[in-house]
Amino acid sequence: MKKYKNYFLNTFTYVLSSFGILILGLLIYFIFSNGISSLSISLLKNDYQAVNYNAKLVEDINFHYYTDPNYEKGHFSSKWGVVLEDKIDNQKKPIVVVSYLDNSSPLRNMQDISSRQIVRIKEEMIIEKIIMENDEGNLIISLSKEGASSIVNKMDEGIVITDMLTRTEGGGIRSSLITTLYLIFLTLIISLPLGIASAIYLSEFAPNNRFTRFLRSLIDMISGIPSIIFGLVGAVVFIPFMNVLINSDGGSIASGALTLSIMLLPIIIRTTEEGIKIVPNNLRHASLALGANLTQTTFKVVLPNALSSILTAVLLSIGRIIGESAALIYAIGTVISDEVSINMRSTSLSVHIWSLMSGENPNFEVSSAIAIIILIIVFILSALIKILSINLNKRLT
Repeated sequence: MKKYKNYFLNTFTYVLSSFGILILGLLIYFIFSNGISSLSISLLKNDYQAVNYNAKLVEDINFHYYTDPNYEKGHFSSKWGVVLEDKIDNQKKPIVVVSYLDNSSPLRNMQDISSRQIVRIKEEMIIEKIIMENDEGNLIISLSKEGASSIVNKMDEGIVITDMLTRTEGGGIRSSLITTLYLIFLTLIISLPLGIASAIYLSEFAPNNRFTRFLRSLIDMISGIPSIIFGLVGAVVFIPFMNVLINSDGGSIASGALTLSIMLLPIIIRTTEEGIKIVPNNLRHASLALGANLTQTTFKVVLPNALSSILTAVLLSIGRIIGESAALIYAIGTVISDEVSINMRSTSLSVHIWSLMSGENPNFEVSSAIAIIILIIVFILSALIKILSINLNKRLT
C-alpha cells in the first residue's frame, strides 16, 4: 500500500511540475514571439517622445555631385549627399530614414521656419515631407508614404527646399531604463543598511523573548501586504515629504525609491537572518574562545560566512524593484518623461509596459520587447550572483 501511495505522490508531483514548466514555456514563447522583432538598439537609446522639425533651406547653393557611399539598402541623392532608406519603426509602420549624410551636405545647415533657429539634419532622423522648387519655379512635393526611392528622385530635380518636415523616431525606452537603474541604486542604498542591520540585531543581539517574536511576526505580516497598499502609503506620506525636502512636484523617483524600500525590508531582513542562522555555531564559539567579543565575532566571522545569503537578498530585491508596477503607479506616476531626474515623475520598465497596454490600442510588440529586456536583466543578475556566491564559498572553505 505504501509503495502505491509513494508512486501516486511522485506522479502527482511530476504532473504539477510539468504543468508549471509548460505554462512558463508558453509565457516565454508568447513574449519572445511578439517582442523579438521590436527589440533593437534604437529601442534602448531613443527617447519616447518624437521631436518634430519644420525647416527650410535659406542659402543659395552651388551644387556639386557627392560621392556615392554605396549603401546596399538605401537610395543615394548625389545632388544633396544623402542616403534615404525604407524602414519599419517600433510601431510597425513604414518610415523613410536618413541613413547617411555627407558632412558638407546643405541639409546639415537649415533653418526652422517658426523659430528661425539652426536645424541640423542628422542620421537616423525620419523624413515626413519635403517641398521643393525646381529650375522652373514649380513645386515638388515628396511624402514619406511614397518611399525612399521616389523621394530621392524628386530631390534630384529640385534646387530649393522650402519646407522639410523631419522628426526623431521616438518610441524608445531610454528614460525608463535609466529610471529603473536610478530606482535600483536609490532603493538599495536605503533598504540594504536598514535590512541587514535589523537582521543582525534579531539574529545575534536580540533576546529571545515575546517582543522579539512579535517583531518577527510583524515583518512576516508586512511581507504579505499587497504592493498597491504600499503605493498608497507612498502617495500619502512620501510624496508630500519629498515635495518639501527636494522641491519636487508630485510623484518622483525619490518617493518611489522610499516606497520600494519599505517593501523590500521584509525580504532583506528574513533572507539575511536565515543566512546568518545557518552559519555553524562552532565558528562563533571558536571566535569567542580566542578572545573576540560578540560584535567582533558578528562582523568578522558570521557576516563573511553569510555573505552569499546577503547577495541573494540583493538579487531578490533587484528583481522586485524591476518587476514592481502597482506601487510605483501611485508613488511616481505613469508619465513617460524623456527627462530623468530624482525629483521628477518618470516610469520604470514595468510601469512603461503598463502605460503601453492601458490605452485603447495596446502595444503588444513593444511591451513584449520590454519584457524580454527585463527577463535578460534578471537572468544576468541571477548568473552573476550565483558566480559570486560560488567564489565566496570557495574562499571561505
